[in-house]
Amino acid sequence: MIVKEKINHIEHLVAPDKAADFFSFFKNIIDRTKYQLVRLKISGKEELNIQIMAEDKNRSMVIEDCKILSNIIVDEIELAEDFNHEYVLEVSSPGIDRPLTCEEDFNFWVDNKVFIKLKKPIEKSKKITGILKGIFNKSIKLENVDSKNDLEIEISNIKDINIIWSPESSNQN
Repeated sequence: MIVKEKINHIEHLVAPDKAADFFSFFKNIIDRTKYQLVRLKISGKEELNIQIMAEDKNRSMVIEDCKILSNIIVDEIELAEDFNHEYVLEVSSPGIDRPLTCEEDFNFWVDNKVFIKLKKPIEKSKKITGILKGIFNKSIKLENVDSKNDLEIEISNIKDINIIWSPESSNQN
């Protein structure tokens, strides 16, 4: 059995929209591996397009890891009696503009520039950039928002949040 640290996923960020219906199914599979679920996206009706972003405990995911995890997931889907969908599966790393989807991400990526899409506008804007300062209770703090002020945003109002990669931020390995 693989022992891993508990990840505090923020469900609406890790499995948005239709993926929420499948979150537990795929999380249970991935939790039995050495990998961690970063993001699950699912689209389609007749045939599901399943996109899984994952990484290992060192926040790494090379092509061989994607192949291994993809094979594990396909085997589990084929064995599952309650998964009766045609599907296309894509397993990848989170990439350099990775989404932040768990509480741990908001502290690990402190001092990095982020791009946020909001559910409800703040000061008439649903898109915000700023420097991430961490998670505090149920909010995140940003500095230098859109090159101006500091801001606190409730996590429940975040639709999507990604790192904006730059050479200066590449020290977070």
